[in-house]
Amino acid sequence: VGGLVLVATAGEGWTDAARETRLAERDGSSTITSWVATTGKPVRIGDLAQATPDYQPFFTDIRSVLAVPIALEPEERVRGVINLECVRDAAFTDGDEAFVQALADLSAMRLAMEDLRAREAALVQMGKELAAAPDPDSLMHRVVAITQEILRFEDCSLFFLDPASHRLVLVATRGQALSPQVKMAAYELGEGLTGWVGQHGVPIRVRDPRTDPRHKGLHRELSEDETGAFLAVPIKSLAGVVGVLRVLRRKSTSPWFPNDFTLADQEVLATIASQVGAAVDNAKLTQRLLQSERLAAWGEMSAMSSHMIGNRVFAIKGDLNELEYQVGPGPDNAPLTVTRGQVVPLLDGMKRGIFRLEELLAEFRDFVRATALSPVPADATEIVRSVLDETFPKRGDIRLEADFDDEPLLVMADLVKLKRAFSEIVENSVTFQEESGGMLRAETKRLPPGAVLPARNALPKRGGKGWAQITFSDTGPGVPEADKEKIFRPFFTSRNRGMGLGLAIVKGIIEAHHGGIVEEGVPGKGASFVILLPLREDGS
Repeated sequence: VGGLVLVATAGEGWTDAARETRLAERDGSSTITSWVATTGKPVRIGDLAQATPDYQPFFTDIRSVLAVPIALEPEERVRGVINLECVRDAAFTDGDEAFVQALADLSAMRLAMEDLRAREAALVQMGKELAAAPDPDSLMHRVVAITQEILRFEDCSLFFLDPASHRLVLVATRGQALSPQVKMAAYELGEGLTGWVGQHGVPIRVRDPRTDPRHKGLHRELSEDETGAFLAVPIKSLAGVVGVLRVLRRKSTSPWFPNDFTLADQEVLATIASQVGAAVDNAKLTQRLLQSERLAAWGEMSAMSSHMIGNRVFAIKGDLNELEYQVGPGPDNAPLTVTRGQVVPLLDGMKRGIFRLEELLAEFRDFVRATALSPVPADATEIVRSVLDETFPKRGDIRLEADFDDEPLLVMADLVKLKRAFSEIVENSVTFQEESGGMLRAETKRLPPGAVLPARNALPKRGGKGWAQITFSDTGPGVPEADKEKIFRPFFTSRNRGMGLGLAIVKGIIEAHHGGIVEEGVPGKGASFVILLPLREDGS
C-alpha cells in the first residue's frame, strides 16, 4: 500500500520502546527518508538545524543525516532507504556516502535477484499449470492465483473473448467483489480500459484509472476511492486477441509513495498472458486432433458395427426365409402343414438374433455416452464398496479381498458412469476366474501431489490435492504384454460375445473424469487394473 516500514535498527538510541514508537509512525512529507524514497536521490546534511529548520528528527540531538535509496536504477521503484544519523556536525563525508550507497546497491541487487528467482519459479509453475490443468475453469483460476503471487496486487481478473457475442466475458477473478459475476460480467470491445485493450491489443498501465478518459468504472474489483494502479495486457493467440488479463493495486495510504505498476511488472504480466495465449492455441490444436481421432474412430466403429449388425441381420433373414419356405405358398386361409418341431428352432434363432442386436446396440450406446458426465462430490472408496456389494457374486469359488484407505478420497464423480466402469472390471475378473476359482482384490489409497504414477499412465503431473488410486487385481490368466494397451481400444476382445467395447467404455469414463487407467498385472498370474482419479480441490 506504499509507505516506509522500519525493518532494522542499530545504535545507542534504539531501545525496544523507541522501535515500537517509530513503527507506529508513518513517514510523511516532512521526513528525509520519505523524500529519498519518493525521489530516489540520496541526501547528506551536515547541519540539520540550519539546513532544514522545519524538520523534526526522531531523536532531538541529531545534527547530521545521511540517507540513500535502495534501488538499482534511477527510474526503478525505491525498495527502501538506509538512513544514518549522528549527533556531530558534518559527520558524513563523500567517502561515507559512496560506501553506504554501495551497500544500498548490493541490497537492491539482492532484493532484485530474489524477485527474479521468485518470478522465474512462478512462471515455470505457470507453465506446468497450463499443461496440467484438468479443465479450462481450473486453469483460469490458477492463472490469476499465480499472477497474484508474482505481482503482489489486490485483485486480478481474466476476461476471454466470447466468439458468439464478441464481448470480453469475465472467466476468473481473485477478489470477492467480482466473484459472483463470473461468466456474467462483460465488456464490449472498446468499452472502458479493459475493452480498449481487447480491441487494440495494446497494454494499458496507469497510476489512477479514473484520470484516464477511457475509464468507465464498470465491473470494479475495488471501490472508486480504493482503486489505485491499473495494469491490463492483451492475451494473444494465433487468431489474434482472445482475452485481457488485468491487475489492480489498492491506492497507497501515503500520497508520497505511489503504488504504481512498473514497466517490469508490465513485461511479467505480458509474459503470463503470452503463456495463456499459447495454452489457448494448444487447446485448439488438441481439440482438432481429438476431433480427427474421433472421426477416424467413428469411421472404424461404423465399419465394424455395420459388419457385426449385418451378420446378425443376415442370420435373422436366413431363419425368416427358411420359415417362409416351411410355410409354403397358398391362400391365407389354407391349413399349415409345417410342424412345431420345424417352426420353433427357427423362431428361437430369430429371437437370439434380435436379443444379440439389442446387446450390440446397448453396448454401442454406452460407448457413445461414456464421456457425458453429471459429476457430484463423492468418496471413491464408497463407490468401490457399492460396486462390490452389487456386482461381486455372494456365492462361488472366487474370494474377495479389500484394503481401503481410512480417510475419504473425495473426487468429482458421475456415480452411474463410474459404477458402470468399476462393475465392468469386476465382472470381467469374475468371468475369467469362474471355472478355476481365484481371488479378486480391491484397494483404494491416496497418492500425494508429485507421487510417481504408473509408467503407462499418460497423466499430467498435476499439483493440487493429488490422486485417488483404485486397484482391482485378480489371480486369473492376466493380460499378455502385447495386449496391455490394445485392450482399451474399441472392438478388441478375446471373447466371442460383445463388440469389444467394454474396456474402451471404461477408459472413456475414467478419462472423462480427468483420470487414467492402466493394466499392470503379470501375464499368467493375474490382471491388475490401476485407476487414478484427481482428488477434489477445495471449493471445486
